Amino acid sequence: MEKSNIKIYQIGGMSCGGCAAAIKQKLATVSGVTSVNINLGKKQAEITSSQIIKADTLQMALSNTQYTISELRV
Repeated sequence: MEKSNIKIYQIGGMSCGGCAAAIKQKLATVSGVTSVNINLGKKQAEITSSQIIKADTLQMALSNTQYTISELRV
């Protein structure tokens, strides 16, 4: 059975439901991402993946947008 990686990321520039939907759509296209859950109130994304994905890779998926992403250190 494949192990899932779940990480929480802070999203900068997200201010509305439309932003959240656009971010979710873009992050879901990253290879290895199996699910994306957006929390607009906390400005966070919970990303489940089948492999380790670097924040830089996720930021590339958000290129040409005003959004930024950084991993939360727990």
